[in-house]
Amino acid sequence: MDRTVAVVIPAGGGGTRLWPRSRQESPKQFLDIVTHGRTMLQETMDRVVPDLINPDHLFVITNGRHVDLVRGQLENVPEGNVVGEPVGRDSAAAIGLMAALLETRLGGDAFMVVLPADHVILDLSSFGGALEAALSTAANGYLVTLGIPPSSPDTGFGYIRRGEVIDEGPPAVYLVEQFKEKPVKEIAEEYVASGSYYWNAGMYIATVCTFRDLYKQHLPEMEEQFAALVASIGTETQEETFKQVFPQIKKISVDYGIAEKASKVAVVTAEIGWNDVGSWTRLAEVLAHTADKNGVVTSAHHIGIDTTDTFIYSEKLVTTIGVDGLIIIDTPDGLLIANKSRSEDVKLIVEQLKAEGKEKFL
Repeated sequence: MDRTVAVVIPAGGGGTRLWPRSRQESPKQFLDIVTHGRTMLQETMDRVVPDLINPDHLFVITNGRHVDLVRGQLENVPEGNVVGEPVGRDSAAAIGLMAALLETRLGGDAFMVVLPADHVILDLSSFGGALEAALSTAANGYLVTLGIPPSSPDTGFGYIRRGEVIDEGPPAVYLVEQFKEKPVKEIAEEYVASGSYYWNAGMYIATVCTFRDLYKQHLPEMEEQFAALVASIGTETQEETFKQVFPQIKKISVDYGIAEKASKVAVVTAEIGWNDVGSWTRLAEVLAHTADKNGVVTSAHHIGIDTTDTFIYSEKLVTTIGVDGLIIIDTPDGLLIANKSRSEDVKLIVEQLKAEGKEKFL
């Protein structure tokens, strides 16, 4: 069918749980931590250009300090397609602003595909099929999300409960019955055992007019702010307008503000080899195919004696004796040693560095 598709990449995350490699000036989405030579942002673009869109239909919203970094990594994307936020106001503000911008650039009938910059997707063929199913469903007025079949009772993700089938597929498409917040382990185990739940990966697809109607209905207070911001883009007043207006936008996620309130939401089953690489342990899972016979994953020159189930990142020679289940991350000005079971707590180190005013390590 004839259609205009735009991809919006939110790229404003801090990646604090991948410290000390991920820093304020270069968060994980701008690093080649998964594929050598291509950053996570570039890999996100590679999944959709040129098969789904041309570079002029790729848009990025990021932290204002990273606009030049994005433009440098995505050289074929027009400079005006990269929007910088002076402060973070969560995902509803970012996605809503880009929908308002696309309405003026491409019109309400265009499709908007929201793909976060920091995901790993290993099965590109299945990913393409899931996007096609999502676009077909979105053409019927749905807000569509991609649901990841859970491989474990993970408590770090939100969940989506599916309802009645819309299309048996493959891939199968269902009505969304309910969004669930991050559960405790016992509840997550129930979700996985039921077979009716997906991980919520934060990927959304709809027509621009569907997005715009949802914002007008559920977050109408943002409309005047979006109008002022969009009108300023590309003008001499853009920087000052963003500084004045953007911090006033309500801080709320798109899940809370839009998706959970929408009445016509669908989920596409997406068995696509997905991982959000939210911690060093999750990165180790992605790179597990490179592990040695003892389960050691390393980018370093490593000599280990009685060392098992360990993840090592370093540009130096690393030697270990009697080590099991550790994360060892060595950078020029920071060293992290942690138990793999505590990898989510790296953010606590970042918080402590902030509390002690040690900005140079952030």
